[in-house]
Amino acid sequence: MPHRCRSLLLLACLLLAACVTPLQRDLDTTLNPPETAGIRWGLLVTDAQGREIAAINPDQRFLPASNTKLFTTAAAFRWQDDLAAMLPRLATFVALEDVGETGAPTLVLHGRGDPHLTDTPDCETRCLATLADAVAAIGLTSITHVVGDDTWFPDARWGPGWSWDDLQTAYGTATSALTINNNTATLTVAPASEGAPATVTWAPGDAAYTIINVTVTARWPGQGGEAPEDDLIVSHLPGTAIVHVAGHVPPGSAPRAFHLGLDDPALAAATRLTALLQARGITVEGPPMARHRPPGTPPEAAFTGLDDGDPPLAALAPPAFPEALTDISKDSQNLYAELMLRHLGHIDEDGAAEAGLARVDALLEEAGAAPNGHDLFDGSGMSVYNRVSPRTIVTLLTYAAAQDWGRAWKDTFPIGGVDGSLQRRFRGTILEGKIFAKTGTLKGTNALSGYLTAASGQTLTFAIIANERPLAISSATPMMDAALIRIAETN
Repeated sequence: MPHRCRSLLLLACLLLAACVTPLQRDLDTTLNPPETAGIRWGLLVTDAQGREIAAINPDQRFLPASNTKLFTTAAAFRWQDDLAAMLPRLATFVALEDVGETGAPTLVLHGRGDPHLTDTPDCETRCLATLADAVAAIGLTSITHVVGDDTWFPDARWGPGWSWDDLQTAYGTATSALTINNNTATLTVAPASEGAPATVTWAPGDAAYTIINVTVTARWPGQGGEAPEDDLIVSHLPGTAIVHVAGHVPPGSAPRAFHLGLDDPALAAATRLTALLQARGITVEGPPMARHRPPGTPPEAAFTGLDDGDPPLAALAPPAFPEALTDISKDSQNLYAELMLRHLGHIDEDGAAEAGLARVDALLEEAGAAPNGHDLFDGSGMSVYNRVSPRTIVTLLTYAAAQDWGRAWKDTFPIGGVDGSLQRRFRGTILEGKIFAKTGTLKGTNALSGYLTAASGQTLTFAIIANERPLAISSATPMMDAALIRIAETN
C-alpha cells in the first residue's frame, strides 16, 4: 500500500475514534460486560430539539415485546373521539331470544369488548350479578339455556406468532368480545398427607377443565430434597378439556396458585351467568353455550339489541377506556391491549385485529416513521413476528409529545421507582420519579421506551431494546437501567 494511502487510512481511523464520545464509550462498557456477550442492543436517545444524544443500531429492527403496547395506546388516544362515540354501543347486555319447545326463551349474554366484566364477590361495577338480578326481577322462572355471544369481534382469540406455550397462561389468554374475570381461572395446589396426591382445587366457579392429578406430597427426591421451581407443572393444551398437574409438593409447604388462560371466554361467561341465575331460583334447562363469528364473515348478525332500537332486557355501563388504557401501560395488561386494538378496528371496520393495526400504521405514517421501521402483528407484543426499530419508537414518542393528547398518554406510563412495572426499578437513583416509560419482556428480550428528565432538567426521549439475550442471563434490565442512569447524569 502506498505511503499516502496508509496515511489517509490512519487519519480516517483517528477521526472515527475522535467521534466516539465519552458517553458512547461508557455506554458500550455498561451494556456489554464480558459475561453478557451475545445480547444485541438497540438504543436511541434524543433531546427536545431532536438531536441524537446516544445511538446504537437505531435503525435495526428488534422484537419489541410489550413496547408494542405504545403503538396500541397511542392510536387509542389519537382516535379517542371516535372511540368515545362508540361507547353507547359497547355495554354488556342480556336479551331474550326464541322461545323453545317448553315455552321458555333463550337468554343471550352479549359482550362488546368490556375488559372489566366480573362476577367476583367484591364487584362494584360491571358485575355479572347485576344482569342476573335484572333477569330475576322481571319474574322469569325458566329459560332454555344461556348463550355467551362474542360476535362483536371476529373469532380470532390469539394473535399471529403467539408462542403455543404461552396460550395456557393468564398473559396469553384468549381475546373475546365477551370477557369475564380477565379470562382466567385459578387453580390451587396444596400438600396433602405425605405420600398422597396433592390437593388440587379450582377457585369458586373456575372449574374450566377436568383435572388430571399425578402429583405426590413428598420432598423432591433430588439432592437435599428441595424441589426445583419447575418440578410442579400445570399444563393445558388449548382446545382440550383437560389440565394436567404433576410433580412433587413438599409436606407442609404453602399452597401455590396458578392462573390459567381460558380457551373460550364467552362460554365461561355463559357458564357463570347460568350459575347466578340458578342461585336466584331460575330454572335453566340446558347447558351453557357460546356463539362466535368466524373471521371474514359479515358482522351484521352481531348488531342487535343496542343497535336496532329494541332495548335490551338489561345492560351494564359502557367500558371505561381511560382506566383500561392505564392498565395496559402501567400493568402491561395483554388482554386489554388486544381488546383495544379490536375496538380501533371497529371504528369503521368489523372489529378485526388487522383493522386496528391499519389504524396503527396510519398513526405512524402521520408521525413520519419510516415504512420499513416496523411490522406489527398484534396489539400487546406477544407475537414473535413483531419488529420495530428504536428510531420508529422515538419518532412516535416525539410526535405524541407535540399532540394535545400527548400528556394524557404519557400519564398512563409506569413511573420509575413509583408504580406499575417500573415500581421496583430506578429507586434511589437520579431517575426515581423522573422516568416515564413502557417496559417490555419476552424470552430473550427486554425493552424500555419513553421519556426521562436528565440532570440538567431537560426531557430526553429514548428507546432501548435488548434482543438475543442468552438463556443464562436472566435479564438485561440491570445494564439497561445503568445505561439510562448514566445518560441522565451526563445530560
